[in-house]
Amino acid sequence: MLLIRLSGHSGAGKSRLLAELSNRNVQHRKTVLYTSRPPRDGEIHGKDYYFLSRKEIERLPSDAFFIGQVREMLQAVDLKQLEYGLRSGDIVIIEIFHTLWPGVERIIKSRMQDVLSTTSVFLTAIDPGSIRNVSTDVAAGIIKHEIRRILEWRSKDPIDSIVRRSESAVEEILNALRGLGGYDKILHSAPEGPDGQDDWTRGDVPEGQAAHTVEEFLSFIREKCESS
Repeated sequence: MLLIRLSGHSGAGKSRLLAELSNRNVQHRKTVLYTSRPPRDGEIHGKDYYFLSRKEIERLPSDAFFIGQVREMLQAVDLKQLEYGLRSGDIVIIEIFHTLWPGVERIIKSRMQDVLSTTSVFLTAIDPGSIRNVSTDVAAGIIKHEIRRILEWRSKDPIDSIVRRSESAVEEILNALRGLGGYDKILHSAPEGPDGQDDWTRGDVPEGQAAHTVEEFLSFIREKCESS
């Protein structure tokens, strides 16, 4: 049983990567989370997220769901759904905010009462080399500027959300690159842009940095499956 945690800042290409795995018929299960934010254009209830109000999520039973704050919203993980997927024998991928992962990992390992292998991957559309040898203040400025540029290009979020997401990405990225996030693999990903305009969707298959990200991720999965 292998549970892969996939984390990364907004616009890093996490959803694009998962979609490409399905296109390649990579056998895996995606854990669908609950969220209190409204759906973006094109998102489908039950496929991308379960979209509930904040009050509805707060009323979910605590023995069956792990609930946590993510920026200005609530998110929840259906622990029974996660456990069912793991016991099916498939690789299970959970796309989850970094602050929620420790609690979810602890609880699901306790519920499984079996040997469960977990691994963590972080995606960032910021070139790690661009912020490796600069001060924290300079790195923070680069990150906020680049994430805001990516999210404005993606054009899926209101401006106030873009500002919050670009600011929260600073700590998230710096901690990951400094080895503080518990990640086994950090991938320099292609940013997510409008459909048909980014490296993920410009052609029939991912190209450029997106293609490199896919191959690195698949290689990492194969390595983990062989060792688990």
